[in-house]
Amino acid sequence: MFPLTDEFIERLIFAMEDQKHRFIVDFNTGDILSSDDDLPDYLEIPLWRQIEGFSLMEKFVSKLRNPLHREPLHSVLSSGKGVFRNFKDALKKNGQLERLWLSFKEKEMRRIVRDWYNEQRELKGLQRLGPEPEETEELLLSDFTIKPGSKEYLEAVIELDRQAMLENIENLRPEKIEELYRNKRSLLPAPLDKRSLLLVIETPEGELAGFAWGVETENQLDSSAEMRLVQLAVARNLRGLGLGKLLLHHFVQETGSLGMCRLVAELSGPALKLAAFFKKLGFVNSSVVMALDLDNRKEA
Repeated sequence: MFPLTDEFIERLIFAMEDQKHRFIVDFNTGDILSSDDDLPDYLEIPLWRQIEGFSLMEKFVSKLRNPLHREPLHSVLSSGKGVFRNFKDALKKNGQLERLWLSFKEKEMRRIVRDWYNEQRELKGLQRLGPEPEETEELLLSDFTIKPGSKEYLEAVIELDRQAMLENIENLRPEKIEELYRNKRSLLPAPLDKRSLLLVIETPEGELAGFAWGVETENQLDSSAEMRLVQLAVARNLRGLGLGKLLLHHFVQETGSLGMCRLVAELSGPALKLAAFFKKLGFVNSSVVMALDLDNRKEA
C-alpha cells in the first residue's frame, strides 16, 4: 500500500472538498484520479459533504471559551442560508481567530484522512499506523510576539492591569474598587522597576495582546529569591486563543533564567477558576487561605 505522506494528505483533502467531482485513490500508487478511470484496485476517498463541513464548524465554535468569539459564530451557524460564506466572512473580521480556525480545520481533516488510511490498511490485513503527534500551542508564536516590557507598552499594560483587577473584585462600589487598586499597586515596584519582570505579548499589528508581571521577593522560610506573579492578563477580545498559557510558559522560563528558585501565584475571588489551568503547568498548592463572611453567617 502507498505511504501516507504530507503531500498525499494535502491532495486528498483538496479532493474531498471538491463537491463537483468524484475521485478515487489507486491503492498501489496513491494517485488520486477521477472516478471515471478504470482501476482494478482502488479506494473510495473519505466522504465529505456539506453536513460534515457544518459539523466541523460547530465543533470549532463549541471549543471557543471566549463568548466574544463564540456567540457571533454561533449566530451565523443558526442563520441558515449562506452559512458557509457568512462563517468565512465572520472569521475574516478577526485575523487571529481565522488562523485558529484554519489550524483547527487542518488538524481535524488530517485526523480524518489518517483514520481512513488506517481503516484501509486493516481491511488489507496490515497494521495500523500510530497516532499523529499532537501539535502544541506554539503555533500561535508565528502570529504573536513575546518580548520584555518597555515604555512603549507601559500605559497599555497599566490599563489592562487595572481592568483585570476590576474583573476579579466583586461586591464593591466602583469608587472603592479604584481606591483598592491604587492602594494595592502603590505597595509594589513599578512594572519596569529592576525588581519587576514584565513580559508582553504583541499582536501581528503591534498592539498589546496581554502581559505577565512579576515582582522579585524573598521567601520567608529560607530567604531564597522567588518571583511572585502579580498579574497575568490577556485582552478580552483575544481570550480563549491560548495566549495566557503561552505567555505563562515564557514567564516561567524567564523566571528560571534569572536564578529564581520558585514562582508563586496567588489566586483569589473569581481568579480561583484558573487554579486547574495553573496546576496543569506544574503549580501546586503551597498554602490555603480560608475566609468566613460573618455578616452573612447563618445561625447554627
